[in-house]
Amino acid sequence: MRLPSEQVIQLVNKALRETFNDGILIYGQNKTKLSNTKKQIGKEFTQEGTLAFSELSAREQDYSFVDAMSRTLDLKLKTMYPPVLKGKLSNDYTVRIDNVEYNTVKIDRDPNNPYLYWYLQRVGVVNE
Repeated sequence: MRLPSEQVIQLVNKALRETFNDGILIYGQNKTKLSNTKKQIGKEFTQEGTLAFSELSAREQDYSFVDAMSRTLDLKLKTMYPPVLKGKLSNDYTVRIDNVEYNTVKIDRDPNNPYLYWYLQRVGVVNE
C-alpha cells in the first residue's frame, strides 16, 4: 500500500513533466462602464491573471454538454490549477488569447490532478 506522501510526489512529478506551450491566456471579468447618467456605455476588461495552456481536442460528449446549454464550443484548453483560483472558481470569466475574446462556458477541475479544463465560446476580436 502506498503512503499518501508517495502519491503526492507522483502527482508533482507528473505535473512537472506536463507542458503548456500552446499559448498564454488572460482571464478576468468584463465590468460594465456607465456614463454620468448611469447609462451603459460599454464594457471594460479587468485582468485577474494569466495562465499557460495546452489546446485539447473536444470529445463528442463535450459538444453534447455545451449544446445542451444552448452554447457553442470553440476551444477547449488545459491549464494548471493556480492556487489563487482555489475557492473562487466560477464559470463567468472572460478569456483573452491573442486579441480574441472568449466567454467561459465551463471550467472543469480535475480532482486527481492539479489541472483545469476550460470550455470556451468565441465572442470576437478585441478592439482596444
